[in-house]
Amino acid sequence: MSAQRIAVIGGTVAALRKARAAGFEVVWIHHPAELDLAGLDLVDEAHLTDYREPAAVAELLGAVHRIRPLARVVSMIEDGLESAAAATSALGLPGTGLPVVHLLQDKLAFRTRLREQGVEGVAARIGHGEQDIRDFVAEFGPAVLKPRYGSGSLGVRLVPDLAAVPDVWRWAAEFGLHTFQLEQYLSGPEISVESFSFAGRHVVLAHTAKEKLASFVEVGHVQPAGLAAETAGAVDALVHRMLDAVGLRDGPAHTEVILTAGGPRLVESHNRRGGDRIADLVEQVHRIDIDALAFGWYAGTAGPVTPGEPCGGAAVRFLVAEPGVVEAVEGVAEVRADPDVLDLQVSVAPGDTVPELAWSYDRAGLLLVRGTDAADAGERARRLLDRITIRTRPAARQPAPRPIEAVAARPDRLIGTAPQAI
Repeated sequence: MSAQRIAVIGGTVAALRKARAAGFEVVWIHHPAELDLAGLDLVDEAHLTDYREPAAVAELLGAVHRIRPLARVVSMIEDGLESAAAATSALGLPGTGLPVVHLLQDKLAFRTRLREQGVEGVAARIGHGEQDIRDFVAEFGPAVLKPRYGSGSLGVRLVPDLAAVPDVWRWAAEFGLHTFQLEQYLSGPEISVESFSFAGRHVVLAHTAKEKLASFVEVGHVQPAGLAAETAGAVDALVHRMLDAVGLRDGPAHTEVILTAGGPRLVESHNRRGGDRIADLVEQVHRIDIDALAFGWYAGTAGPVTPGEPCGGAAVRFLVAEPGVVEAVEGVAEVRADPDVLDLQVSVAPGDTVPELAWSYDRAGLLLVRGTDAADAGERARRLLDRITIRTRPAARQPAPRPIEAVAARPDRLIGTAPQAI
């Protein structure tokens, strides 16, 4: 009997190895400009195309499926989720289809569904101009302005009061947000929740404590989050209700939650494991490899897991540099040699230009460490990161503020082609 075939959209060589280890023959869909050639040794077929085009990927995999049927189509990365769902729906395969993915990607649809299902009622509406912002803040108080679609904290701004409205609107117009979402501002610590759904049975795998800047860009994650039992129970119950409401029954999810004075409130969720190396924290602290679990579940060789007590702590912190031209990067070898460092990546070098920090992809690198517990891991990460210096000098010509078209892969989707009533 031949092995089951699975199509993997985008992703890494490590994910391909885990798919093979689960017993799958792998069909890999990847962009030719992003391809890691080492992955070709692990797959039975590779099709090079823009995997961010859902209709084209669904048509391509339709032809593949007719020749030799696929058991699943999956993606472990944000940019591949919609294409995987489009092919899943078009081919009638098990897994997460387009309706669920569209609910999770469309922030207004997500809020609307939660309100309709009685999960929670955080106010949200679409806006197109300064008066829309003013009206929302007058009615609901402090607000967050964000793209209706998107991730990585791109285009997110706080509107603390009515006096701030003109400045925020001026920024939104310069940034190119012709259409934006307004939501009630949720005050309190932020955590994220990693979960896995086994045919509708939702299991929370880990909670992650998060640190972010005033710009909402995240600069640190720590596990375990150290939640009190009552708080953890309320968070998990809320996540379970949300997953039921959006119809996510299969595979990993990454959900962001604010711990407000009135209880936990949802920010957003994604049908994938967390990025920013959060999955590595889960593996280090909870001994669960989320990708391996996913492929095992899809292959029918793994079932529901029960997370045990955390094994120590782990943290990831991100390097942030002053905007300008990089003159030197110092301290990297010393930090990398520390026995508690699991990984260190620096994404800038002398001569590179560091932009203003607009979203997650503007960060200058990351440091992943382990510790005896969460507090120890977090402190070690801070102390080690302080040993790395990225020296910059002002650029000869200060760049103009970058519009959304300059930083987003799908700016048309984020900003809309024209204002329209919702």
